[in-house]
Amino acid sequence: MFNIENDDTIVALSTASGKGAIAVVRLSGNACLTIINKIFNKKIKKEDHHKIFPGEIHSSSDNRLVDQVVVSYFKAPQSYTGEDVIEISCHCNNFIIEQIISEVVISGARVAQPGEFTKRAFLNHKMDLSQAEAVAGIIEAKTHQGLVYSLRQLEGGLSDRINSMKNRILDLASLIEVSLDFNEGDISVYKKEEVVEKAKIIIEAIENLINTYNYGRLLNEGMKILLLGKPNVGKSSLLNLFLEKERAIVSEIPGTTRDYIEGFAQIDGIPIQIIDTAGIRETLDKIEDIGVQRGLEHIQSADIILALFEAHKSLDADDLNLIKVIERLNSTVPVILVLNKHDLGLNAKAEEKLSVRNLPLIKISAKNQENIDLLKKQIKDYLIKESIDESEEIVISHSRQKDALAKTRSAMHAFLGGIKSNFDEAVLAADLRSALDYIGQIVGETTPDDLLNNIFGQFCIGK
Repeated sequence: MFNIENDDTIVALSTASGKGAIAVVRLSGNACLTIINKIFNKKIKKEDHHKIFPGEIHSSSDNRLVDQVVVSYFKAPQSYTGEDVIEISCHCNNFIIEQIISEVVISGARVAQPGEFTKRAFLNHKMDLSQAEAVAGIIEAKTHQGLVYSLRQLEGGLSDRINSMKNRILDLASLIEVSLDFNEGDISVYKKEEVVEKAKIIIEAIENLINTYNYGRLLNEGMKILLLGKPNVGKSSLLNLFLEKERAIVSEIPGTTRDYIEGFAQIDGIPIQIIDTAGIRETLDKIEDIGVQRGLEHIQSADIILALFEAHKSLDADDLNLIKVIERLNSTVPVILVLNKHDLGLNAKAEEKLSVRNLPLIKISAKNQENIDLLKKQIKDYLIKESIDESEEIVISHSRQKDALAKTRSAMHAFLGGIKSNFDEAVLAADLRSALDYIGQIVGETTPDDLLNNIFGQFCIGK
């Protein structure tokens, strides 16, 4: 649990650990100046805010030199956290970093908890909760497009969209609340038709934002693609095409891939994890059979499955076994049927048997790279399902945001149904208050402490 008090000063390494030229140790809290002046060979005063000082850190116990550093001072509230902040730029050596943090702790600070700097920024109104989540998104972005959306969110794009919706709900709530003050039956504060239309507009705006979640989640988390098929069907060749490198051994000998192989790439800016499994077939080879079973274990966690068949051959027992595996999924995981080796011809009967299964079917040649771009587009379209215009400037990528919007939408639907049915205005007002509470959770206006702890607890310690 977080326990932040006004006199509590925290410290942590703010840059990534590992080899490098410079590391930054960050302090935040009221005692920053008192602490740094105990171990730094130059005195920094309150009026020295937004200045940098080259100098030396010395041990507070024996005045031993720890490192030559550069100290930056940011006076509250003009800092990242809204508190006094000191940043110590030192040489990136683990021994030096540990000694500096140790000296700071001895002098009166404590080691920060995960995400505590950003949580303090949120609590001190330097950013709202959606912007705080964007900080983590920027750090963890796997693609340029994901980074762009996180930066827009940090700039307040999502906050502006949410506040616009909230203000519209507030306008409706004001009309309903004012109406409660009038007891005269012949006095009308609002026109029912206009209120209904305004409620519909709000609901549509909420739904449009909810519809961006799938795309936002894919940018944030990526997609997991599983390649299934019998041995020598071309899974390893397709994996190598996606990765644009020779990650898997390609051979005409069945059973070459005896365990699953995974790699990471992108499809139009969406990060993907692609897994090449051992060929699905009945085998007496125990090692190969273990590989088959390990591959099948990935099915339920996959975002999409590519089931590969040979385009020029009839379906054999191994192909039929794969079809049974697909049927057992019962549509829980999207499947695209892929007819590989199309350059060798097309078996019409095999195509006909696969076509009746009402699944997307694409003919490719991994060897000649034929229709690979079409396959990638089908994967992307199948997952996104055209639910978002990719020119959309704001997307949501956290299930927390989606859930809060869904609850807001439900409350607005209840209000809309109530006003159409001439419900008592006290009931209508309660529905709108619920909507305001739910939408306020997105920017952190009405978010429980345990949820805040969970959100910021997923950050790295120095952020």
